Amino acid sequence: MGAITDMDNQRTARGLAGAVLIWLLLWAVVFFDSLRSAASVWLVNDTFNHCFLVLPAVLYALWQERGGILQRSPGYSLIGLLGVLGVMVVYALGQAAYIELLQHLAVFGLLPAMALFLFGWRVALTVWTPLLFVMFSVPVGEELMPQFQAVTADMAVAMLKVIGVPVHRNGLYISVPNGDFVVAEACSGVRFFIACVVIGCAYAYLSFVTWWRSALFVVFAIVLPIVANGIRAFGIIYIGHATEMEHAAGADHLIYGWFFFAIVVVVLILVGHWFSDGQRRWRNTVTEVDARWLGRRRPLLLAAALLPLVLALGVKALVGQQGNVQFHLEPAGLDPVSEQRAGELPWTPRLTGADRYRVGRDPVFAVQQYQAIYFTTEPGRELLSYAQRVFDLERWSLKSQYSQPVAGLGTVTVSHLTALSGRQRLLAHWYVVPGLVSSRGPVIKLQQAVNGLLLRSSGGALVAVSLSFRGDPEPARERLAEVLNARAAALSRPRSSAGDCTELNDGMCQE
Repeated sequence: MGAITDMDNQRTARGLAGAVLIWLLLWAVVFFDSLRSAASVWLVNDTFNHCFLVLPAVLYALWQERGGILQRSPGYSLIGLLGVLGVMVVYALGQAAYIELLQHLAVFGLLPAMALFLFGWRVALTVWTPLLFVMFSVPVGEELMPQFQAVTADMAVAMLKVIGVPVHRNGLYISVPNGDFVVAEACSGVRFFIACVVIGCAYAYLSFVTWWRSALFVVFAIVLPIVANGIRAFGIIYIGHATEMEHAAGADHLIYGWFFFAIVVVVLILVGHWFSDGQRRWRNTVTEVDARWLGRRRPLLLAAALLPLVLALGVKALVGQQGNVQFHLEPAGLDPVSEQRAGELPWTPRLTGADRYRVGRDPVFAVQQYQAIYFTTEPGRELLSYAQRVFDLERWSLKSQYSQPVAGLGTVTVSHLTALSGRQRLLAHWYVVPGLVSSRGPVIKLQQAVNGLLLRSSGGALVAVSLSFRGDPEPARERLAEVLNARAAALSRPRSSAGDCTELNDGMCQE
C-alpha cells in the first residue's frame, strides 16, 4: 500500500463535498414544499431577505474549513441520531397541523443534527458555528413584536419622564401635551433586532479568536438594538413635542428611524473592530486526512444519510390520509354573518378564511359574542397563525391581560383593550378543537397536530365574548365573569355535523 499523497487528500475533500451536495439536493427535493414556503417569506418580507444568503455562506465556511474537518476522526453520534429523530417529530407535527414555523425549524434544524449524527462530535465541534448559523434561515422573530412594543413604550416613557416631559401612557398609546403617538408593530424594532443579531453573529465568527470576546460581542449585538429602539422612540416623541408636531410625524418618522438605525449598525461594527482580537484563519489546506474517513462502511453511511428523508416521505404519506373529517360548533343562538360583516364590527377578532362566522348580543348582560369556525386546517386557512388577530390593532391597544376561571371550561384569557379616544373593552377569547379547550395558542396548535396524525379533524374554532365599559374596570370584570360562567360552555359545544345550511348571496349562511 503506497503513501497517501496530497492528490489523495484533495480527492478525499472533493469526494466529501460532492457527497454533501448530492445529499443536499435530495434534501431540497424531499422538503421542497417547506423550502418553497420559507423562500416565499424571505422574498416578500424585507426582514428576512438575508436568509437567501445564509446557506451559501455556511457552505462556503465549511469548504474553507475542510482542512480542519478532515483532520478530525469521524464517527456516528447517538445524540445526533436522537436529534434527527426529534427534528422529524417536529416536522411531523408541523405537517399535520400546517404549522410552517415548525416545518421550517425542522427542515433547517435537520442539517446540523445530521452533521452531528453522521460525523460525530469531533467533526461537529470543529465547525459548530457555521452549523448553528444555518438556523438563521428560519424566518422567525416577528412573533416577538408585542413584547418589543411594550419594552419600547416602557423605555420611551421612562426617558421622557427623566427630562421632565409630561407624558401619559395608555396601553401602547403615548400622549404628550402636543400630540399623541402609538408604538405600532413597525416601531417595535424587531426587524432591526433580527438584522443586528445576524450581523453580530457573523462578525463575531469572522473577527474574534477567543470565545469569551466573541460571546460578549454577540450579547452586545442583542442588547444594542433593543436599547437603541427605545432611544429612537423617545427621540421621535421628543422631537414632535419640541417642534409642536411639525417634525417626527408621517414620512419624517420613517426617515429619522432608518437614519438612526444606520448609525446603530455603524456603531456595532466599530465596537466590533475595536474589541476584535484577530481575524479568522481558514483551514482550507488539506495536509492530513484521518484514516477513519477512508475506512467508513459506505452502505451503513448511505442508510444513515437516507433515514430522515425516508421518514419525511412517510410523514407526508400519513398526513395525506387525514381525510375530510370536519369540525363544527353549535350555534348557541348566534346569527351567521359573512366574513366581511364580521370584519366591519369594531369589537370582533380579525380572523380570515373561516368556514363560518357567527355573532350575537346577550341582552341580559349586554355583551357581544363571536364564533369563527374552521372545519379543517389547510395552508392559508388556519385557526392560529401570525396573521390572525384576537382584536383589531388599528382600533385597539392592549392595556393588560389576565386569566379568568370559567365553570365547566377551565381558564380563558381576558384582554383589557383601550382606544385613543378613551374607550375601553374587555374581550375574553379561547379556542376549541377536538379534545381540548384552551386560550393558549401553542397548546392548541399541538393538539391540532396530534389530531391530524391520529386522522381526526384538524379544524377548530375561536370563541370570544366582549363588553365595553367606562371608568373602573372591576365591575366590568365581575359582569364578564358572570356571563362566561353562564354562556361559555354553550358557546363551546361541538356538534357532529354541520346541520342544514343554505349559503346566501352575500356569503352568509342560514342555519
